[in-house]
Parts: sequence; structure tokens; C-alpha cells
Amino acid sequence: MSAVPGTFPQEEVATVASSYRGYEALRAGFAHYRTLLEDGRVNRAWHETGGTLPMPVLAVGGEHSTRARLADSLNTVAPRLTGAVIAGSGHFVPEECPNAFAGELLPFLSAPPRPAGRV
Repeated sequence: MSAVPGTFPQEEVATVASSYRGYEALRAGFAHYRTLLEDGRVNRAWHETGGTLPMPVLAVGGEHSTRARLADSLNTVAPRLTGAVIAGSGHFVPEECPNAFAGELLPFLSAPPRPAGRV
């Protein structure tokens, strides 16, 4: 999932992996994935009844992972959407390409409010 070798030192990988030891740890760790289909149904119903995200939204994907799929999926619900794809990155964008990520995030956070309409 990481496209940048060495992003996560072996000690860090071992620490995270050890937190998934045992049935309860695995059950809790994977709970998020068990709710995804229901979350999708709830979100679709919300959007179909006129729900939108009125605030500015930044959707960042890695070139070797989601690319622009997150931004594309939010296009109809976030009228103030800004999408970015970080070259060379995989799933863990801030860890793999921190400077490129900051280069998207910091201007987004400091930009003055703008009217609705995709950038």
C-alpha cells in the first residue's frame, strides 16, 4: 500500500501489527470495514434528500492508490471541492509525500472563502 519504500520503519510496522493480536483486537480493528455498506446506504439517502457539504472540501489521493476517485465520488455532494493527486504516493499520502501533501493542504487551509463551484 505504500509506494515509497522505507516510509514505515520495521519497528513501526511491528508495533502496529502487534496491536492486532487477539480476537477482540481484530474484531475492533475491522469494525469500520463491516459498516461500510450501511454507511454508503445512509450517505446515499442523505444525498438523495438534498444533503450537501457546504464547507470547502479537500480530497487528496495518491497516484498509486485512489488517485482522483475520492474527489470524483464527492463531486456531486461538495460544491466547494478541491481535488488533488499526489505524484509518487500510495495510500498513505501524508507519510509518504509529506512536502507534496503540505503543498496542497496549507494553501487550501489558508485560502479565503470562495463561492460554490468545483476548482
